[in-house]
Amino acid sequence: MFCSNCGAQIESNTKFCPNCKAAQNAAPAQAQQNETQYTAPAYAESGTVQNGIPTPGFSDRVNHPEILAAVKKNRKVAGISSLFFVPLPLLGFVIYSIVSDKMETTDALKYGAVISVIFLLFALYGFVKERTKNTYEATVIDKKSRRNYRHNNSDDNSYYTEYITVVRTSDGKKKRIVEREGSRIVAWDYLQVGDRFKYHPQFHFPYELYDKSKAPYIACVNCGTKNPVEADRCQKCNLPLLK
Repeated sequence: MFCSNCGAQIESNTKFCPNCKAAQNAAPAQAQQNETQYTAPAYAESGTVQNGIPTPGFSDRVNHPEILAAVKKNRKVAGISSLFFVPLPLLGFVIYSIVSDKMETTDALKYGAVISVIFLLFALYGFVKERTKNTYEATVIDKKSRRNYRHNNSDDNSYYTEYITVVRTSDGKKKRIVEREGSRIVAWDYLQVGDRFKYHPQFHFPYELYDKSKAPYIACVNCGTKNPVEADRCQKCNLPLLK
């Protein structure tokens, strides 16, 4: 069977995953074996999958209709969410002017409009920046971490850790993928030195290994769920995996 949290292969009667320590479903072993039986992939391109295990190579599923539809939906939701915050400063100032005699309505409209425009510019900047990111292919050449001091904190003992994955792209450029403690850590956990991969900026989980047969799991590009490498579709959202 496979761990329900990290996807590592474990014994059928194991109560806690030896890899991530997560508690496992206490269902009967036979039921769990039945649950983890995966059928042959229904969308295997040019023999790139053998007995459920992907052979080395990058997947054509980046253009799968279901995945493209999910990307379009996620972008739409993200755009609506960011625009939702734009009028909030204007509304807040107007409400404040109504319930308080410390600000005239005309001033509230002026200040609220200025801040709302700033919010709109930030939203547009994020939208344009996201759309201008490019897919690239690279190999991991180094991994390192470092402790940094929080300059905006008065506590002298307040530090955070940066996790740096150093890669060299197929055109010879050196890039650093910097992830910060307390935020979402993806590249540091998934990529190892020597791994060849592709970066897909349009996906929630953007990293695709060239040799997935040695991967600890295959993450869903849509929801980030960690799936066993034998799986053909995501266990959570049922989208095709990059195989």
